[in-house]
Amino acid sequence: MRVTLYLRCRGIAPGTVDLVSTGLKTDHRGILVFTLPDNHPETLRLGTNDLTALNPEGRVPILLLPDGRKMTQSGPIIDLIESTLAPDDDITLLPTDPWIRAEVQRIMWIIAADTQPYQNIPFIIQAMGEWGMVKDNPTRHPLRLHFIRREFGAIENLLTRCAGKFAVGDSVTLADCFLVPQIRNALLAEIDLPSEFPILSTVWNNLLDVPAIRAVLDDAGGIVQPLVYDAEQFEVYNG
Repeated sequence: MRVTLYLRCRGIAPGTVDLVSTGLKTDHRGILVFTLPDNHPETLRLGTNDLTALNPEGRVPILLLPDGRKMTQSGPIIDLIESTLAPDDDITLLPTDPWIRAEVQRIMWIIAADTQPYQNIPFIIQAMGEWGMVKDNPTRHPLRLHFIRREFGAIENLLTRCAGKFAVGDSVTLADCFLVPQIRNALLAEIDLPSEFPILSTVWNNLLDVPAIRAVLDDAGGIVQPLVYDAEQFEVYNG
């Protein structure tokens, strides 16, 4: 979603980067696993729908170039696409001022490095089933809630100094493209955004008024992250 938000907010014409949805399957733990899409040329070339054949991490996003090279991880993919585009003075998702640019990147990496890894439902389920972590509802597991609250608290503090209408100033930046999916994830965990993080909540509501962002959310199932595991299979696995 970070990359899709970047593409839409940057105003990149459809077809410049073709978006291809992966397939999904459920493993024995109830975890949803990404697969290569059926009948896609790359699936047919590899002879398998196992996503690890294309990306050993088994994760998305993956940017596949016409010459066969591929790039993974949302940050480098966004950097690579941006480096191929002509500058647009009207749309600057990564500001040119060094300090403001660093503020944007700081929020991006708080999300990517310090928050998201602990929100990963497959990780939570596997840790409960195989590594002795306390058992609880995966979407509201204490580990998830701890890291959401800790890092959102840090971001809330930063926003007192750098927020305008959006996370950094009055224009949408990459900080917002990284925040939106994580807020959506926090809403799945039933975090009360207005009472716990009022500045972040205001920024979120402003972001929902941006047509490009709202369209991405609508395409992805709404403002709250849909359930991302098979609850019945999880119960069987988790005993």
